[in-house]
This record gives sequence, C-alpha cells and structure tokens, in this order.
Amino acid sequence: MDKKIFITIAAVCVMLAGCGDKNDTSANGNESKVAGGAVTKVTTQEEDEVIETTKASEETEAPADDGEEQGPTGADSYEHSLTAAFAEKLEARNFSITYALNDIDSGEGMQLQYEETLEVNGKGAHQNTINADGTLKEAYILDGESYTVDAESGELQLTARGNVMGDVCAAVLGFSPAESEFVGAETFSDGTVQETFIDETNDTFVCTYADGVLTACEGAGYLRDFKGFTEGGVSEIKLPETN
Repeated sequence: MDKKIFITIAAVCVMLAGCGDKNDTSANGNESKVAGGAVTKVTTQEEDEVIETTKASEETEAPADDGEEQGPTGADSYEHSLTAAFAEKLEARNFSITYALNDIDSGEGMQLQYEETLEVNGKGAHQNTINADGTLKEAYILDGESYTVDAESGELQLTARGNVMGDVCAAVLGFSPAESEFVGAETFSDGTVQETFIDETNDTFVCTYADGVLTACEGAGYLRDFKGFTEGGVSEIKLPETN
C-alpha cells in the first residue's frame, strides 16, 4: 500500500503536509534503544493470576480516578498510555525533536531516508533535514503555508497552502494515535514498553519507550528512530529575511 503520511509530507515541503510530549532527553541514550530491543515480557501466568485477583477485589471498591494505570503489562487504555502523554506534549505545540526516518520495507534491509530536526511553536514550524546522500534542506511553516529555502540563493519557495501542521502528532509519529485503535501495551524485562495501534487504514504502528522516553515508532514500512526531544524553549517561528 502507499507509504503513509510522512512521505507525502516529505514530498510537499521535505517534511510535513499534515498535522495532531520532559525536558531534553537527548542525553538518555536513545540511539541504543530501538524497537525490537526487548526480549522477554515481564508478565507470567502466575503474575496474570495475581493481576486478575487484584482486579476482582478492585471491582468491589470505589472506581479509581483517571490517574496513570501502568501495570506489569503496560497501560490498560489509550488514555493511560505513554503515547497519550507524549501526544499531549506535542499538542502543546512548543517543542523541538530530532529523529531519523528509515525505510524498512524496501526489501534491502533498513535504508536511511533522512534525519530531521523539527522545531514547533504554535502553528509555526522550522525544519532542517539531512538527506541520506548528505544534502541539506530547510523548510518553514507559517500561517498555514509551507516554504522551502533554496540551498543556493537562500530564497523562499512556497510549496503548500492549507491546513499545514493541523495534526502535529501525525507529523511526528507518522499516524494519529488519538484517531487510531489502541491494541495494547507490553512491558519487557529490560524495562522497554511497546504500545501498539491500528490506524484508520488498518496499518499497525508500534511505539517503543525506554525509561518512559520515546525511542522509536514503527509502521507502514518505516521506522522513526528518535534521537532527542525538548519540551518548551522554542521561540516564535519567523520567516528569514531574504534579499
């Protein structure tokens, strides 16, 4: 099937054409923790029996509030998931994030497409992209329009108009978690948590977390390897002055 929303976005302005969460985590060693790194689920049959017994006793008590529900097997719903918490940070629309996009469905192993740093402030965004061949691209999104910067002249070129950056989660993750089905979560012996979703086109996406930090998101033939995330601190996005 077609290669999902992010490649469409990359073709439009080298990144985003659609748009819907801690402080700098780049020092947390994300590079060494990617999807598939976990080996063994934490839960066992004996633990499952304990969990079921606990659930049965809790049913006779007053309903719990809407706090986090991160048990031995991970979140019990999207609202309690790590992905929902991260999406909330993205929706605040003041962050910077760096990740590498890899094609894992080419039949030739994992192929790096590009590495991107995205800064977002409100409805504005600034993107720097390093392609696999080493070429650089720079783009801006402001007031519903996207522009690329000509590498030679520095001139701005209008590339898209409309609801650009409407769904910021889709721009970063490749899908909209709030609009997708939450399949469930798994916790592994090394502390890694994987949360699985199925989107509206029936594609499966798996978000991987290490120590609560998003390290990877895999789906629709692509693997996003997250290098660092900083919440807040992004100044107002403005178009650069040109001659």
